[in-house]
Amino acid sequence: MERMTEASLGRARLCLAVGDVRGAVAALEDAVARIPEFAEAHRLLGGLYLGSLDDYPRARRHLEIALRLHRESGDLPIAVRCAVLLSMAEGAANSEAGRDDWLGHARRMLDELEPCVEEGYYRVARRGFEVLDVMRLEVDAAAALDLARKFGDTELETRALAERSLALVSQGRTAEGLTLLEEATTAVTAGAVRTFGTWGMTCCALVTTRYRLGELDRLIELVDRLQQMANEHFHGLQQPILTAHCRETLGGLLAVAGRWEEAETELRRAIEATACAGHRAAAAAHLALLRVHQGRLDEAAELLHGQEDRPEVAAALARIQDARDELELAASTLRQTLLDHEGNLLLSAPLLGHLVDVERRRGDIEAADRAAVRLESIARALDSPEVAATALLGRGRVCQARGEDGGPALLAALHELQGLERPHLRAEVHLALAEVRSVDPEAATADAREALALFTGLGARRDADRAAAVLRSLGVTARTDAGEDSRL
Repeated sequence: MERMTEASLGRARLCLAVGDVRGAVAALEDAVARIPEFAEAHRLLGGLYLGSLDDYPRARRHLEIALRLHRESGDLPIAVRCAVLLSMAEGAANSEAGRDDWLGHARRMLDELEPCVEEGYYRVARRGFEVLDVMRLEVDAAAALDLARKFGDTELETRALAERSLALVSQGRTAEGLTLLEEATTAVTAGAVRTFGTWGMTCCALVTTRYRLGELDRLIELVDRLQQMANEHFHGLQQPILTAHCRETLGGLLAVAGRWEEAETELRRAIEATACAGHRAAAAAHLALLRVHQGRLDEAAELLHGQEDRPEVAAALARIQDARDELELAASTLRQTLLDHEGNLLLSAPLLGHLVDVERRRGDIEAADRAAVRLESIARALDSPEVAATALLGRGRVCQARGEDGGPALLAALHELQGLERPHLRAEVHLALAEVRSVDPEAATADAREALALFTGLGARRDADRAAAVLRSLGVTARTDAGEDSRL
């Protein structure tokens, strides 16, 4: 029997060496059919169904068997790893309760063991982009890093470096985070991570960090390098979950940069590439934001249908509520989301920018001012012209609502945006300037026309209609993207 098990594992590993996942699965399925109590084959099958094929029911079945067999044989460390993988399978299948149950099971087994490297894998069982509390992410990633170094696990060390860099960057500790990001990226591209599942999760952290920094060119460069690695070192083998995450993050930044057609292509591919609930929700949220700006609210809502309680869609949901003039509901959604992301400065900044505008239009100027003050403090902590411009736009809007001159802040916002590919944000600033320059109709008209041109160029029909309305209020004929002229 021992010879049979070794032969089965050998065939599976040969298949994986040439990127033949389904061949490896077939070999392992044949092995467990012949030897139902083949623990290692069940564990490998569970990992492949989870990480490479997005087949969560089969992943759970094999991992549960593997966990039981390893526990019965007294191999608790491997049983812990099975429980961690089971938690990932539950999370990917949108069962937070199931995820927590398996993590609790892993914790209880760890409590039976002496200090071991499996504690590190338990600490990073949730991928960094899934963790709302980035300060907790930093603590867990740092603990995993210490354990990896103590036990000489270079793969876990690289994963922990990547997750900690994400946590630090998200908190606004950019210099520290970038140092770890470069260290982790260098390790990954040098081949320090050979286990494909760990490689994929590490890459997800690297990609998310570049995404949150808003660095489109650097993100494209990183994704290209990872694709090259998949081709060279993993024989073209790609996890759907990694493919989806790369496309989702690329699509999100392409949308912000105004490249909406490319963004939509990437986001649609991301949704189709995986069954992972988190990745599908994040891609759907980015696409829903585009639909809101395009004035296609029903389509935006349909994209989020059934996912409204997921954290990935909160910002898009607030935009839909805003577009439907449900301002109180939008404000409530934004406030709760900000509480959920407390400490994550990069994700909080755009939420606060939206909240300033919603509170202003609700007529709660003091609440708008509080949001603007908080956004300004984040802008001071971050070296980000985009966040600085968002904060200045918020301040300009609050000044306007109070009857004060918001022009200087808005002009400063335009200055921050020089050289940045942020056409939608630039258009919003021009539109706000048009609204505050009532004493100078010529300047107001120029700004409104610039906003209309930018919105129209993007295909942002709903926003273009807003700019056209401002032009009409100035007595100027406005041509919308539908080609209709109108005059007040």
